Amino acid sequence: MGSDQEGGLKTYEIKQIDSHGDMVSSVQVDAESGESAAKQLQQVADGAESIKVCLDGNVMNEMGVDYWLKRVRRR
Repeated sequence: MGSDQEGGLKTYEIKQIDSHGDMVSSVQVDAESGESAAKQLQQVADGAESIKVCLDGNVMNEMGVDYWLKRVRRR
């Protein structure tokens, strides 16, 4: 996990967290950056209130679901 791949891609883990701090969903994606990893998230899990983009177990980016819906998800 997190190792460099062709084209500089790294494996990020996108965690969706509820209001109690519990993880409700987790998915791994290959991306060049944490921002591009967040853009690959297809949908928000029921009950999720925040999204954490992690690399090698470290949180690289954290955002609220509302922010993700308005700013990151734009297509």
